[in-house]
Amino acid sequence: MATRTKLDDYLALLGFDPEATYDVPENPADAALSGVAAFVRKHSAGQEPESTGIIHITGPSALGNSAPVKAVGNLLTSIQSTIDAVGASLMGNRSAEGSLPSAITSRTEMSLIASPMPGSVVIQVAPSLARMDDLYPEGLGLFDVEAELDAKPLADQAFIEFSTLISELREDDPDNSQFVDHLTDLGPRVATAMKSFCESVDKGVLDLELEWTESSRKAKTASISHSHAERAAKLIASANIENEEVAIEGVLLTVTQSTKDKLRILEDDGQEAVVMIGDIPPAATYPLHTGERVRIRAEKRVSRKLGGTRSEKLVGKAVELATKLEA
Repeated sequence: MATRTKLDDYLALLGFDPEATYDVPENPADAALSGVAAFVRKHSAGQEPESTGIIHITGPSALGNSAPVKAVGNLLTSIQSTIDAVGASLMGNRSAEGSLPSAITSRTEMSLIASPMPGSVVIQVAPSLARMDDLYPEGLGLFDVEAELDAKPLADQAFIEFSTLISELREDDPDNSQFVDHLTDLGPRVATAMKSFCESVDKGVLDLELEWTESSRKAKTASISHSHAERAAKLIASANIENEEVAIEGVLLTVTQSTKDKLRILEDDGQEAVVMIGDIPPAATYPLHTGERVRIRAEKRVSRKLGGTRSEKLVGKAVELATKLEA
């Protein structure tokens, strides 16, 4: 009875309410990660960052609270490279050519803010750039972009997108078509970075659980095992994702302002091109009419599914009226 009383007192100290109803994660890994996250937040020194990521490393290479420095170092480097690439893609830079501008990488840079905790290897990271400096680079504006536009710092957007990609790598889906389509839209730079990330997880023989938490928002979680990472790296390599910028000119057959619809253009050779709205703003398509001659700048995105099936789509970047030159 005394033991029961002590247990009740301890639970009360933790804030447990015996009359309340609590949600329990269906996935045991989610429950474990939640416990790790709570432990890290409780023992983190100083002021807690507004956004934090927790990387929980287990698997054959993680013994107790230690893991090979090289494996963890390669992992962290690959994660940062992927966050940079995803952030660049979200900002419209989807080409694999050239290096990324510092205007992007300064916003996606992560800092290590915690040390490994007992019982496993837990690493805590946070954006190097302060949240307010990212959202208001010129100082506070006339309105709150977070409240009015649900704006997020680029680092938050990129880590969440990265976590979403990992979540789409489902072990029960052999062709992972949703993942490949998503990766194709993000571009070849992200594909290369994700392949390197998966290879680092595989070669390091690491199992990962990730969590990203923003102030007053529900945490985003994802996990990947080293065995599935090996298959994912091969999947990305076989997808052979490419993109290139192309110019399409012809007579406009359909026009729309909806991102769900597509523009159809009859080219001079008689071929019909179908272009997704993509980055073309509604203001650019509003004055257009069918029958007019237009010039569209677009991305041609190419990928391959299992079995070698080639997938190609055109995604708009800009559109303007054009005049056909007489021969």
